[in-house]
Amino acid sequence: MKKVTGGYSDFQIKARELDLLKTEVLNHLGKLNAVKLHYMDWFDRRRQTFVDSVKLMQITLPQIVPQETSSIGNFRKAYDVARKLPKRGFPVERCAEIMGEYFDFWNRLLELHREGIEVYNKVCKYCSGVTRMREPHINDTVDDLQKRLNMSIQEDFNFMSVHNERDNLFTYRVAQHDHRFHGLLAYIPYLLKMATTICFWCNKMFLEKE
Repeated sequence: MKKVTGGYSDFQIKARELDLLKTEVLNHLGKLNAVKLHYMDWFDRRRQTFVDSVKLMQITLPQIVPQETSSIGNFRKAYDVARKLPKRGFPVERCAEIMGEYFDFWNRLLELHREGIEVYNKVCKYCSGVTRMREPHINDTVDDLQKRLNMSIQEDFNFMSVHNERDNLFTYRVAQHDHRFHGLLAYIPYLLKMATTICFWCNKMFLEKE
C-alpha cells in the first residue's frame, strides 16, 4: 500500500475521511430526530385543535378555502386566506396562528432537507473518489431514497395515500371522523422517516481495503 506524508496509507486517509463524513451524517440525523420528537409532542397536545381550525376555515369560507387538504399547496391556500382575515373578534381569526404551527415544522423540514442534500452530495463525491466500497448496493439504496425524498417534499405532492411504518403509528391517533386529515398530519413524519433512513444507510458505508 502506497505511503504518504505522515506515514499513513491512502486507505487510512480515505477511511478517516469517511469517518468524518459519517460524523456529519450523524449530526444531521440528530437534528432530524429532534424535529420528530418536537412534532410528536405537538401532535399529542395540538392535533385536535389544529384539525378543528382547518375545518373551521373550510366551513366558514367554503368558496375560497380548498375543501380537500391533499397537499401542502392546498393547505397553504387555506393558511393564506386565514392570515388575511380582518380582525373582528370572530373565532375563525385564530386559525392562522394555529395553522402556522404546522408551517413552522414544514419550514424547518425544508431547511434540513437543503442541509441533507449538501451532506448527500458530499457522500456521492466521496464514493466517486474511491476505488471500491465494501457494499456498493448501499450507494444505490441511498440514491433511490434521496430521489424519492426529493420528489415527495414538494408542495404539489399528494400525501393522501401516505402510509407510515410502525415507528410512526402515532399518526393514526387522528379521530376516525377526521381521518381525511390523516395525510396532512402523517406527511411530516413520513418525510422525516425517509430522511433518517438515508442517514442510517450512509452510516453503514465502509471502504473496501484493496
